[in-house]
Amino acid sequence: MMEEERVRTGRLARLGSIFTLLLAVVACSSTATHSPAVVTSSAELATQSPIPTSSPMAAPTPSPIASPRPMAPMTLKTGPKMATARAGQAAVRLDAGRVLIMGGTVPFVGKCEMACTEPATASVEIYDPKTGKFSHNGSMAQPRSGGQALLLNDGRVLVSGGNGQYGDDLSTIEIYDPAHMASVVVKAPAGAQGLPASATAVLLADGRVLIAGGSYDHSRWTSNVTLIFDPASGGFSQGPHMAKPRQGAMATLLDDGRVLLAGGDDYEDSIGYASNSAELIDPSRASSTSTLLFSLAWNSATKLSNGRVLLTGGGPNQSDASCRGSSVSEVFDPMTERFTPGGPMITPRSRSAAILVPDGRVLFFGGVDCDWAAVSTVEAFDPESGTFQVVGTGFPALTGFSSTLLNDGRILVAGGDKGDWNGMTAATWLLKP
Repeated sequence: MMEEERVRTGRLARLGSIFTLLLAVVACSSTATHSPAVVTSSAELATQSPIPTSSPMAAPTPSPIASPRPMAPMTLKTGPKMATARAGQAAVRLDAGRVLIMGGTVPFVGKCEMACTEPATASVEIYDPKTGKFSHNGSMAQPRSGGQALLLNDGRVLVSGGNGQYGDDLSTIEIYDPAHMASVVVKAPAGAQGLPASATAVLLADGRVLIAGGSYDHSRWTSNVTLIFDPASGGFSQGPHMAKPRQGAMATLLDDGRVLLAGGDDYEDSIGYASNSAELIDPSRASSTSTLLFSLAWNSATKLSNGRVLLTGGGPNQSDASCRGSSVSEVFDPMTERFTPGGPMITPRSRSAAILVPDGRVLFFGGVDCDWAAVSTVEAFDPESGTFQVVGTGFPALTGFSSTLLNDGRILVAGGDKGDWNGMTAATWLLKP
């Protein structure tokens, strides 16, 4: 009898321990929330935004797991000049390795009586790494600065968004054919009021293009509608609605075919709010709605070699204290649909270029810091350690340049604005990680 009582007592003790452990696991799980959530990058001039941010959220404490891998200092050499001085241009690498430089803002020509605006251009030029030279390559259908360029599967280039000749928002999409050096404007869906301005475009796995959000009424209201454009037929179909209206958001195609949309702005009756959320959207399920994730407000999103996505914050679009405090990075894992903190950037920066280089690291260069000063350092993010390190200095004081990874691993940095009146440059640099 005493032996049976001893066994019963032992079992109860073990059950109590297991129950205590389960309570601890549940408690930990209840406090963990989803962080709200191409080789080419463009660094545009950062202008102080009148848009208030949504409710501030505490930044996760960075927890790097190791020291970054040693990385040789980068080298920066002067490259050949472009045919035209420009800033805010789109750039895309073609399959053959050549680089298209499309549109942008060019210096004002003529007598400036009062408030003059540097105009956008429709001109296109192409860089050939084999010859090391730029040459004219026709023009787009209309002048455009600050647009997006996507290389389609058939070798043509889809260009969307941005501003027109004198700063007006563009709601048009055009497809440029490098072989014929000409572009055609895409017709809006039949019966539609037009295409949205400030929408986000991303190439899907099947070659179609997801066009997400934007505004149909000059940024009075932001849309949560998505469209799917088929370049082969020129037709549109309805995509799933986003969980949040967004314009100017960042989009990343994940390995499983879903799209991660992060940040952007939401205008309600002409009053804008910067979004500090991200969401997952599945283009293959037109009737479904997207999943809303919560985290920080970001300035860049870069897909890593392992399929995860690096998002970085910081920059002068927030208060000075908030800017310095949000220089952290986060990594989104599509498998768990969660964000984990990475190490802080060495220098908080906004509108910088972010390029994934062949060894798996991400280079950050250019942009402006919290004091609106151009950043001259080059930083590298190491996914293995989750940390940043400075790998170069002396980057030129420019904004609005384009940067494109070449086939040989170098990065073509082209054009940009020196910050003064008519300060666009035709200069280029070749950055070697």
